[in-house]
Amino acid sequence: MPARRQGVRFWHWLGLIGGVMIAAGGVLAGAAPAHDPMLLLPGVAELRDATVFATAVVYVGLTLLLVAWWRVGALVRRPDGPSVRGLMKTGVWWTLPFLLIAPIFSRDVYSYLAQGAMAMAGMNTYKVGPSALGGQLGANVPAIWQDTPAPYGPVFLNLANGVAHLTQQSTWPGIIGMRMLALTGVGLVAWSVPRLAHASGVDPAVAVWLGVLNPLVLLHLVADAHNDALMLGLMTAGLVLALRGRPWLGVVAITLAGLVKAPAAVAIAFVVPIWAGRLAVGTRWVRAACGALAAAAGTAVVFTTLAGTGYGWVGTLKTPTLARTWMSVTTDLGYVSGQALHWLGLATVDQTRDAFWLAGLVVAAAVFMFLLRRSTQVGPVAALGLCLAALVVLAPVVHPWYLLWGCIPLAAAGSDAMRRGVAVLSALLVIFVLPGGVPPGLPVLLGAAIGVVVALLALGALGYQLRRQPLPVSELAAAER
Repeated sequence: MPARRQGVRFWHWLGLIGGVMIAAGGVLAGAAPAHDPMLLLPGVAELRDATVFATAVVYVGLTLLLVAWWRVGALVRRPDGPSVRGLMKTGVWWTLPFLLIAPIFSRDVYSYLAQGAMAMAGMNTYKVGPSALGGQLGANVPAIWQDTPAPYGPVFLNLANGVAHLTQQSTWPGIIGMRMLALTGVGLVAWSVPRLAHASGVDPAVAVWLGVLNPLVLLHLVADAHNDALMLGLMTAGLVLALRGRPWLGVVAITLAGLVKAPAAVAIAFVVPIWAGRLAVGTRWVRAACGALAAAAGTAVVFTTLAGTGYGWVGTLKTPTLARTWMSVTTDLGYVSGQALHWLGLATVDQTRDAFWLAGLVVAAAVFMFLLRRSTQVGPVAALGLCLAALVVLAPVVHPWYLLWGCIPLAAAGSDAMRRGVAVLSALLVIFVLPGGVPPGLPVLLGAAIGVVVALLALGALGYQLRRQPLPVSELAAAER
């Protein structure tokens, strides 16, 4: 492959082509709404029934995007590699194909829209599910979530309420509105990551490649419009503020992130060593902890009172455990062990699985305490990334975008070995997560395999042609202009 000769620009355009292919495949195999206007286009309904073809189109795009991202990562490590500014420009281009499409891999955005409409109608989203709303927005929500309360904080529900109001509870404009919220979060991540990297002694260009251009960010935060984007954006911005000498303001931002989605609140603990490092010796840790607790509690009370939603979301945090995901180690071990114990007559599958879930959370708490005590040696941002990664791996439910909770801080502040692990894991998850509009089965796997093979053969043929016709001009310089 002609990576060095072609430079960044070749991979820039290849990634964009991959994104366009993913978006086109998403029309056929993505998580479309119940009343999809795309069905009015000629041939779309018939192609959606062709599962192998629809999946293959998605996987051609995934392979092209993944190869482009990986090769840009190789160029970033060269002395004449792309700058942060050049990478940001590439990232903007790579997001464009996903701005106006329906989600591809997850239907969560439909739950967000329904919950926003429920809040707008004065319904208590912490007591009833989208089935109480009915209508088109309620029909888009998957059956498993129809009667479940919202597990999100008051800040997110008020933002979802605003989207529902602005879009007049229409599905397609609502998807775009939710994506704008997600893009705001991704923008905050893009602002924060190079600054966190600089403060942590990491090459900002490498951090941006891994933490911002990461295909998981493009596919799950941008394309699928997950509220994790806003959570991560506020959390990383809060860490930047803390490292820049305004820890109380950093805690406020992180608390807002926690009022979008609760796991971000873990980051408040890792602001304490940053805060303590700026205080005089003595009881600095105690004073920093008290300051962080006061800032977090004050922010939570003020914004919850202004939102008028109450604290019901605390009791609904277990809602996501209704889903069973193969990526959860504790769920898998609990199920396998539960089958054996059930056969022996010692315990039910649910009892065993609950025990494994509890054990996983206990281990995650122990990892949290260990890393917090050693945050000065590891670095608070890297320690937070490891802590969130452990929390996700040991949690009852694991989705690919959950892993970004730990991956983004580690991209900005982790060691070389940590970043290599994040890169490999990201690449694997891009390939192993199926689009949400096709049922799992042999046709999907066959389509995925065909898509990967077709993309690799096309890249091989293109590379052969380019090697025969070397370019006389540096494409790297052109990409930086």
